[in-house]
Amino acid sequence: MDSSAYNPLRVLEEVTRRLGDLVPEDAATHFINAQKEMVLGLTALIEHRAGQQRPAPRGGRRSGGAARARRPRRVHVV
Repeated sequence: MDSSAYNPLRVLEEVTRRLGDLVPEDAATHFINAQKEMVLGLTALIEHRAGQQRPAPRGGRRSGGAARARRPRRVHVV
């Protein structure tokens, strides 16, 4: 297997090359630049989220099955 086939930026470069036959060069370049920014943004988001830890639960609430679901108060409409 060729490991470069799974590199998103290389895949986008290949798409750019093939799009040149279908759409104007400027439009294809704009499309690919937008795709690269999206991939890099998603990569940054995934890396950021992977580094976060879940906060510890606060002491004011009961956990487990004993806790009742909170119900809204009834409002009497006149």
